[in-house]
Amino acid sequence: MIFDVQDFQKEVIERSKTKPIVVDFWAAWCGPCRMLSPILEELAEEAKEKWDLAKLNVDEWGEVAMAYGVSGIPDVRIFIAGEEKDRFIGLQPKAAIQSWLEKNLGQEKKKIKWKEAIDLFEQGRFHESFLAFERDQQKPENPQESLICARLLLLANPQKALDVLPPSAGLEDPTLFEAIKFLALLLLGKSTDDWTDGKEKREFMEGLEALKKMDVEKGLSIGIGLLHQNKNVGEGLVLKTVRSLFHYLGPRHPLSLKYSRAFSTAVNI
Repeated sequence: MIFDVQDFQKEVIERSKTKPIVVDFWAAWCGPCRMLSPILEELAEEAKEKWDLAKLNVDEWGEVAMAYGVSGIPDVRIFIAGEEKDRFIGLQPKAAIQSWLEKNLGQEKKKIKWKEAIDLFEQGRFHESFLAFERDQQKPENPQESLICARLLLLANPQKALDVLPPSAGLEDPTLFEAIKFLALLLLGKSTDDWTDGKEKREFMEGLEALKKMDVEKGLSIGIGLLHQNKNVGEGLVLKTVRSLFHYLGPRHPLSLKYSRAFSTAVNI
């Protein structure tokens, strides 16, 4: 997308939190600007929505240009995740600008997408988190990234979460590894066969169905409710499930904070 800036905060700073924004500070009287502009526009078209080009006329938006220390034009900046990351000044050939873009976009694009997915997860917006992660379509490059992938995939695709889980040795958070592995097997129906059918099991299975629909709060609430009745229900399966959910969410997740006291009360009755 190529657009003329009307609201710098909204169209550049805020939008750059989800997609990199290249800002071209220019003016109609600037000869080098008129030569650079078609190069930038051509690159933006070739990028196919990987980044957007924002054009800011310094004669019309002098206060913004002054705030960012623009003293000579053309001045081109790239904003990523709400912050200015790099700049170049003056007319540059297309190849040089391509190299500049590749340097700044290569890893930053990945960081933005992963950050977006993780932020949504931490807000309890699990479906949106999964969609944000899927849009990235990049493979993990180390065991820790594989663990993050498994965490973001678990509710939507437990089998794929199992497939991407790295070996537990050397991980920063082996407890998270064990929680994801256990929950994935549970969601795939591989951990409840030994539990005799009855009211408690039916309630527990209702909680599992909620998890499969990414309604983690309902699943957590049902599990804790069962523990209030009997903390050994399901021969410890419910207790292990709820504990695993807390490890999966993390201690600072809103759902962990909301339900930790009720869980503590249930298991310490």
